[in-house]
Amino acid sequence: MDSVYYSHNTSIIPVVFRVNKYDLQPNSQLDTIVQELRSLQGDTTVRIARVWIGGSASPEGPLGWNYRLGEYRSQALARYLSQQVGFRQEQMEVVNLGEDWYSFELALKHGAPIPHREEVLAILQREPDAAQRKQQIIALDGGYTWHRIIRDLFPPFRNARLAIVCHEQPRVISVAPARLSLYRCAKPEFRSMLFSTLLRRDEEKRPWHLAVKSNLLVLAATVANAGVEVELWSHGTLDIPVFYSPYDLTPTRKLRVLATQPELRWWPGSVMQGHFVGLHTHVVGFNVALNDKGRYQDPNHALWGMGVSYGYALSWGKSKQWGVEFTLGVGFAEYDYDVYRNRPDGPLFKSGSDWYWGITRAGISLSYKWAFPRKR
Repeated sequence: MDSVYYSHNTSIIPVVFRVNKYDLQPNSQLDTIVQELRSLQGDTTVRIARVWIGGSASPEGPLGWNYRLGEYRSQALARYLSQQVGFRQEQMEVVNLGEDWYSFELALKHGAPIPHREEVLAILQREPDAAQRKQQIIALDGGYTWHRIIRDLFPPFRNARLAIVCHEQPRVISVAPARLSLYRCAKPEFRSMLFSTLLRRDEEKRPWHLAVKSNLLVLAATVANAGVEVELWSHGTLDIPVFYSPYDLTPTRKLRVLATQPELRWWPGSVMQGHFVGLHTHVVGFNVALNDKGRYQDPNHALWGMGVSYGYALSWGKSKQWGVEFTLGVGFAEYDYDVYRNRPDGPLFKSGSDWYWGITRAGISLSYKWAFPRKR
């Protein structure tokens, strides 16, 4: 119903009327609106596209009369602003909203304290016809809930609402409301300067993160490992683990590896907290014997490949410095190999190369994080 509300998610100022009335009564709210519009008209940094005005009626009463009330109320506010501020007809977008079921449903979703709230909300969601809605709500308890709604919820919906629309929609930035108010409707050159200044200040206040970690799954496979993750930008990090195992498990069983698997990560929320997706590459030198058939060794040409991964990170502790991370990735690897008989000084009996497609990254990692203040 409220086209400005839906397209700009803006705050809409309502001017409330008495029941079944459409004449404006002078009040401090109207005075504030007029003063604000006059101020914006004289401000060289403001470029007003139009003033959007919508008039509505609360849903009780005859449908035809409520529709006319919406028209009368929107036109009354438009005439008043034209007289007080000098807006021309083409500078105003005047809309008749009719019965305001939308605001009524929104009030119920936000927990309005009326009897049978869930049943009323269910009626609104399943029944599109206004007359049927009223009859079904009245039938809940003989009209008691309906009269409570008329008395307690409907008065604010008898209104004309107003929004000031700028030529270009401002970007939403995470700064204090007082700062954001300076940003509304500014000309492009002023907006660019102000946005970069506020964003820079916001970045200066946000700490820079660093973490050290170890993959417990890889440790369970007797491969020592450690890693570091560093924040690159507000939603991006670089994770660099290193894996090293120089030992023989038994005289004929060995898992010797030296590997690294750097990964660029994107976090939709805060870095190192919640969901993330990553793009990784891997480089592995290996000397592995897991059975009696042969010992596989890289011929001075390390295994390499790439993959994508998904993960989730949790934090705990008073300062949220400890964390655990779960991750799983898939991709490919290309490798050359020499195969030796799996015995002391066993001879080389085979060489080759191959490709692998499948799981390339998996882990349950324990981490410890620091948050450093940024230098000005």
